[in-house]
Amino acid sequence: MSSATMEARDRVRKGLAVEQQIANSLRKSGLVLEDSTNSQDILQKVDRWIVKDGVKTPLQIKYRESGDDILFEVFDTFVGWNNPKNKIGRDMEGIAAKYAVLIKGTITVIPTQTAKELIQEMLMEARQNGWSKKGMNGATLYFRQDGYEMQLKLQSDPFDGRQKIVAYIPADYFQSQRMAQTFKLAV
Repeated sequence: MSSATMEARDRVRKGLAVEQQIANSLRKSGLVLEDSTNSQDILQKVDRWIVKDGVKTPLQIKYRESGDDILFEVFDTFVGWNNPKNKIGRDMEGIAAKYAVLIKGTITVIPTQTAKELIQEMLMEARQNGWSKKGMNGATLYFRQDGYEMQLKLQSDPFDGRQKIVAYIPADYFQSQRMAQTFKLAV
């Protein structure tokens, strides 16, 4: 087995453990969560379901090891605008209506659709007016919305070097818009 395969398995194992810790913290905070099936996770990108008054809301769970913003993988592979070889990123796919992200001990739950709408605005800006800054390893669009700076980055994937696009949105933006719920990570 290659070291890349072992490293990927270790990342998945660690990711699942942190995801479970986040779900347990949300439960301890009073949210009623139902586990998703393996196929719901893989095909629909649903990690849990928030259950309230008999209604189930699909939830995607993420965590940041560094940084204090919410990260969305927009394109897993980016070759150029409108290129058929582009592959949509995992965070833009699926049916999750809520997105829970652990950042420095705080879990922020936001509406996924709002984030996707902001990302579409950033993509349109980059496509129409170009990137704010270009470098040897990629490009960055600096985007301001309601006094907050967001970034759209064309960057190399650290594991295989393919070009991808990632969006970084400050968690504080969603809190300022009264769109976020925050919870402390239970230990």
